[in-house]
Amino acid sequence: MKTIAVLTAMPQELDAVLKIFNFANPEKVELFGMSVYISVHNGIKFILALSGVGRANTAMNTALIAREFKPDEIINVGSAGGLQNEQKILDIVIPSEIVAVDVDLTALGCEYGQMLGDQKSYFADTKIQEKLINSGKDLATVHTGTIGSSEAFICHEEQVQNIRNRFNNSVVCVEMEAFSIAVVCKRFNIPFAIIRSLSDVPAHGEGNEHDFNAFLDKASDNAAKLLYRYAQ
Repeated sequence: MKTIAVLTAMPQELDAVLKIFNFANPEKVELFGMSVYISVHNGIKFILALSGVGRANTAMNTALIAREFKPDEIINVGSAGGLQNEQKILDIVIPSEIVAVDVDLTALGCEYGQMLGDQKSYFADTKIQEKLINSGKDLATVHTGTIGSSEAFICHEEQVQNIRNRFNNSVVCVEMEAFSIAVVCKRFNIPFAIIRSLSDVPAHGEGNEHDFNAFLDKASDNAAKLLYRYAQ
């Protein structure tokens, strides 16, 4: 049986997935303090985990999931902030490239986003990404391209401009976990993809933190709907 691990950062995102799949009595386990739900849908075994916010939590918990359950693929589902002017709240992003927008070792000869001795970006599995894109065509406007992970919530014009300047305006949206998932999946050789629905659009100007609070639940529902379609 195929096994898909679904990682979410926040309870709202996990609750949206559990609600739309409506699993019958999923098994719940605690894995070193991480809540994990296990169930089967449409012949697929799902491992649903609340992996936490930020790169440290996400890296640790993604590695735990990979080691404990050995999934065939990992999909990260959640919300993000849009970094392109034409975007709107509840648009969907299914990125091909993942970068760390706040990593700066350029003084040591690295490119922006690159750690010493490591690559500057990672790439989602093209087959999973293509199926996700096809699954989301009539759900919302779908954007592809580059997603940027940061340890900061992006809500100031200076932050937006720094990211645009460093990455040639290629970053489509910003969030806090995708880069860690990409790094771990490469180490474990697990295909992965990212689903993000926009809860806010910092590209439109400051104050998007208010939109984040207002639209987090709807964005979580939107991302969960796309995952559900993918699983059919």
